[in-house]
Amino acid sequence: AQYDVVILQELWMKGDYDILKNITSESYYITDFKDLSGSRCSALFAPLQCSGLTILSKFPIQEFSFLPFSKRGSWLTPWDGEILVQKGLGMVQISPVPELRIDIFNTHAIAQDYNKYYRESQIGEAVQFMQQSDANAILLGGDINYDLRDHSETSYQLISQLFDDSYFSFKNQ
Repeated sequence: AQYDVVILQELWMKGDYDILKNITSESYYITDFKDLSGSRCSALFAPLQCSGLTILSKFPIQEFSFLPFSKRGSWLTPWDGEILVQKGLGMVQISPVPELRIDIFNTHAIAQDYNKYYRESQIGEAVQFMQQSDANAILLGGDINYDLRDHSETSYQLISQLFDDSYFSFKNQ
């Protein structure tokens, strides 16, 4: 295994998770299927109330938590599936060396331009939660579903107040 941490979204079904867990179990610690979804997740036939979030780490996972987003979408647009799943913010804490605690956050925000209101709310909740971290370092990965060309949405600005954008940091070196 070449990566220290792997952050996945859209791992909706338990059967798919089990396959991943079986092929990575010798190389990685992995969150349990419901650790980053909550107890209401039922993924036997459909990912009802599931987040699809999973984190793998070469280092033991010392703790985990899940923040379900309070706003998930609209029953007026059930075809996009957003109201049926439980998007949120998952977190694991690892310590690669003593005295170094790293909180790794994984999120999957609502998709589609017409869901901008919900996405901004979700990102706002995520930022508030991450600001409470007392770890030495924090890392955020995930599927924000934000289009950088849309300057009318505040999701990216909310995140960039808390984090450096590694893509732009690397690009501007």
